[in-house]
Amino acid sequence: MHTVRLILFAVLVAILFAAPPVAGARTSPLVIDHTSADLAVIPVSAIEGARANLHVAYGHTSHGSQLIGGMDGLMEFDGAPLPPATYAWSEGGSGGSLDIDDYFVSGDLGNPDFTSWATRTRTYLSSPANRDVNVVMWSWCGQVSGASEGNINTYLSLMSALERDFPSVTFVYMTGHLDGSGVAGNLNQRNEQIRAWVRSHNGVLYDFADIESFDPDGTGYLARGANDACDYDGGNWARAWQNSHTEGVDWYSCSAAHTEPLNANRKAYAAWHLFARLAGWNPSSPTPTPTQIPLPGSVEAEDYRPGGFSDTTPGNLGGAYRSDDVDIEVIPGGYAVCYIRDGEWIAFDVNVTRTGTYRLEARVSSPNTNGRIEVLVDGTAAYTVVVPNSGNFGAYTTVPAAGERYLSPGPHTLTIRFPSGSFNLDRLMFTSAQPAPVPGGSGIPKDLDDDGDFEDVNGNDRPDFADVVLFFNEMDWIAEHEPLAAFDFNKNERIDFADAVQLFSSL
Repeated sequence: MHTVRLILFAVLVAILFAAPPVAGARTSPLVIDHTSADLAVIPVSAIEGARANLHVAYGHTSHGSQLIGGMDGLMEFDGAPLPPATYAWSEGGSGGSLDIDDYFVSGDLGNPDFTSWATRTRTYLSSPANRDVNVVMWSWCGQVSGASEGNINTYLSLMSALERDFPSVTFVYMTGHLDGSGVAGNLNQRNEQIRAWVRSHNGVLYDFADIESFDPDGTGYLARGANDACDYDGGNWARAWQNSHTEGVDWYSCSAAHTEPLNANRKAYAAWHLFARLAGWNPSSPTPTPTQIPLPGSVEAEDYRPGGFSDTTPGNLGGAYRSDDVDIEVIPGGYAVCYIRDGEWIAFDVNVTRTGTYRLEARVSSPNTNGRIEVLVDGTAAYTVVVPNSGNFGAYTTVPAAGERYLSPGPHTLTIRFPSGSFNLDRLMFTSAQPAPVPGGSGIPKDLDDDGDFEDVNGNDRPDFADVVLFFNEMDWIAEHEPLAAFDFNKNERIDFADAVQLFSSL
């Protein structure tokens, strides 16, 4: 019996650790409303993170298309805070755009009834072809206006069941569009029912009605009978705002079913805010270092590029700095990637500003002796670091990588792989390993053609036979004192007579 219990326990543990990330297990609600319709506050790293990590299924009929129409127009809007192509989306995510399966099945939350959408969602998500989908959104058309409290309870119950049965998918709740009935109308009461549920259950809400209740200046119109067309008791707030502002600069024309383009603009801005948040952006957290970290210099482990990671556990177990699945904790003087497990990796965009041969050191901590780091440059193995036992996870030490490598100038992709984990990584330090003057030479050896080989051995600013002679005479000294990569002319990982022959042949 004892053996049986142990086997059952092992199976349970395996199931738990194999389970997909629980996308919906939030500790607080995420509400996207009119305060989220400011595109300028979303950094490019957050947009890139959404494009790299999200696969969205969106179900709607005509009113829900306002969001899509706004996103289509945004891709051509020269007045956007970032280049318009930054906000690209497509069905399938081609070219690195945000992947949205628009109209992923027919109908909306109330069409043809209040339940069919849930059945269709289950069928869709159960298909192996859609296993990458991690966000599902459904909009209403006009059905909330006539919905009963029981109808909305049905909606909330079905959403809750989907969240339970598909834990790796984030399900986005929505409110119904305005109908002119104001604060006391049935529409607003049912929308408040949805809002209350989301707040109490830490859900995710795209507040369709609230977004169209306010103009860009923050003036509200719900209490003045605003409807989906932006009409209210004093006129049409969207047309008035558009007429007093410059098209193509302050707003853009786009497809906007039943409403004005400005309303669809704001729906698109709020949608990108939603997607950026779901991909890990936290507006209250420090913005990670932009792309292309300069080398020589330090690469802080926590400043990996958006979406540039593979982490085997859901959520940030360290709870610091970023809000995706990489585990980051606070340490004296900054942050470190922690809880590193076998097979994980992080990636960076770097820019080599000074060509040459580079040494690498890693600042790490571990109470273990089997940690290992592999550093790849543009997919090619470049450095290996063996992580020693530093005493504990809080005791950081600096460890050199084996060997030195030539890095060509310009941008590169740097990938840090962890084939064996159980340690923490603070940062990597790249320092230039420039050669010292060779005895008998006239100066510091130089790489005159910027290919990583220091053919000007005697440092007189020209490659000639005197360099071959000096190399041959001081071969043993060079092998002992100089960076291997700088003088290994035949690339056989050692300094020998064959390098002298290769140097002579290259003159």
